[in-house]
Amino acid sequence: MAYTTIPVKKDVKRRLEKFKGDKEWSSFLNDLLNEVIEARRVKSFRKLRELTLRHLEEIEESHKKFRREFSLD
Repeated sequence: MAYTTIPVKKDVKRRLEKFKGDKEWSSFLNDLLNEVIEARRVKSFRKLRELTLRHLEEIEESHKKFRREFSLD
């Protein structure tokens, strides 16, 4: 398997090394990337659910308004 280097500032590397522990860099970075992807999925899902709920509330309010304004009584 081919390897590469990624230039980062020394302070960033030190911070990463604290979290990396005994893991290989590839494994550590892959795990870190997976966590970021999962966090973004969760955030997107929550935002979508919030928008969907808001949309449903707007539909419900519109329906109530329609019934009030266009009542046949």
